[in-house]
Amino acid sequence: MIPMMKMRTTDRLMRACALGGILALLLAPMAPAAAAQPTVTWIPDLVHSRAEFTVAHMVLSKVWGHFPIRDMRITTAGTSLIPTSVDAELNVEHLDTDNHTRDADLRSATYFDTLEYPYMTFHSTSVAPLGPNRFQLTGDLTIKNITKRVSFPVDVLGHIPDSGGTRVGYEGSLTIDRRDFGITDDRLMQGVLFVGYTVNIGITAEATSSLPYVK
Repeated sequence: MIPMMKMRTTDRLMRACALGGILALLLAPMAPAAAAQPTVTWIPDLVHSRAEFTVAHMVLSKVWGHFPIRDMRITTAGTSLIPTSVDAELNVEHLDTDNHTRDADLRSATYFDTLEYPYMTFHSTSVAPLGPNRFQLTGDLTIKNITKRVSFPVDVLGHIPDSGGTRVGYEGSLTIDRRDFGITDDRLMQGVLFVGYTVNIGITAEATSSLPYVK
């Protein structure tokens, strides 16, 4: 009888300890969640930002031009200069290749049809850091109301103090096939393609924010 009583007493003690441990866990203060990094919105300096393009002229040379940047929106988090989102709108209607006749041809329905589609847009869907000053930017590029997913690397060129905040510079480039966006002209000249299918687009952008400068 005495050993049985000891077993029951031990069993009650074990249950009480287990219950006490569970209550201690439930009543213990929870560790605070990591604070979200504040979002920083950058104001584009469009005077010092530019979107350029090159495309082959037959097989002999390249044509250079640029699209004015109509608007750009960049956000970052905390003190990082790697964006969390990027949106841009380019003014195709005012493209410039330094030749009025050629510009009119590019604005026509044969190419960009700027009367119907005056702008091209980019909206980021993800940003993947590739290092402290480089990231992979992925998003939707829309030209002539046709949207395709693109992805390309972008470099943080540097940052400096600016009016109590920070000024930053970015540079990136991508390559597209114009046929993917409904620009399918395939005229030949002397047996070779008059305008190449591959278009290289490069963007350099400066922006400022109230983010305190950190060297």
